[in-house]
Amino acid sequence: MEVHQRRLARFVTMTVVVTMALLSVGGTASARTTKGAAGTKCAKHAQAKRCQQAGGGGTPGPGGDAAQIQVTVSPNPVVETGTSEIHAVVEVETLQSFAGDEVTISSQQLLNSCAPGTVQFVTNSRGAGPEFFSDAISVAIDADGNATVALYAVDCAPGTDLIEADLATAPYLTATSVLTVLPPAVTPEGLTGVPNDEVETGNTSGVSNPSGDSDVYAVFYVETDPAYAEEMAEISSPELESRCGEGWWWQGGNDGSVVSEPTGVVSLPGPVSLLDNDGNAVFVFFGASCAPGDSTVIADVEAGNHPTYSSVYTILAPTVTI
Repeated sequence: MEVHQRRLARFVTMTVVVTMALLSVGGTASARTTKGAAGTKCAKHAQAKRCQQAGGGGTPGPGGDAAQIQVTVSPNPVVETGTSEIHAVVEVETLQSFAGDEVTISSQQLLNSCAPGTVQFVTNSRGAGPEFFSDAISVAIDADGNATVALYAVDCAPGTDLIEADLATAPYLTATSVLTVLPPAVTPEGLTGVPNDEVETGNTSGVSNPSGDSDVYAVFYVETDPAYAEEMAEISSPELESRCGEGWWWQGGNDGSVVSEPTGVVSLPGPVSLLDNDGNAVFVFFGASCAPGDSTVIADVEAGNHPTYSSVYTILAPTVTI
């Protein structure tokens, strides 16, 4: 009986050892197969190097893969002005290897939330003024992997809206950002420029639909006492304008004026923007070939005690951000 038990123990021990060895071999084979499959997938890909950098060409999660592509909107949340208007800047950051490729920026939810035909994405035309694209826009990614556009929309319902950025070429990555839209409201007094510490879009000459050549896209919000509703606010920044060697362009929201240089487009003295019922006004600035640095921006209310507000807006040189 004792001999039988010793033999049984040895048999069980040998069985466990053999089983563990087989599991180890199986695990190694599985890992090698997985790695080999990803490598084969990239090897057959039309752009194998880019596919490998993007992790085998897989699809990122709903928010996009932060290591490969991301999209942000400034300001966020955004408080509507005037006739429930939205004015914002959309920035896309990708791997530097995607330079020269096109990215499409869109928002089906904004199209559903705003008045028909009013959602527009805007790119700068090297100081000749902005180009407006309804519903969506495709622009080239600059040499540092970045692209920037402005966003306008009118008569929008408050809520959250998904903004999407899609690479038009392999590995066809997508990034999303949720823009929170707040209804018009009284806000603390002051002047705010966004996105501050903005990284200029770099040199994308030689490709179709460039998003800039050291260009600046900025939105400035003037917030004052609601007692000045329906009066005009004016904005100025000779310092910011002089930084932009290929021209600049101001647009006042809420039925405001357009002023630009060197094209000489002027409507009304300005640039001016109508203060809404909550005492808020908005301006959009485009600059082409701008020098980095700090610029003082001043806003004046053209009524009553003429309150004046100022802020410092900072431009950063083109650089890799991911």
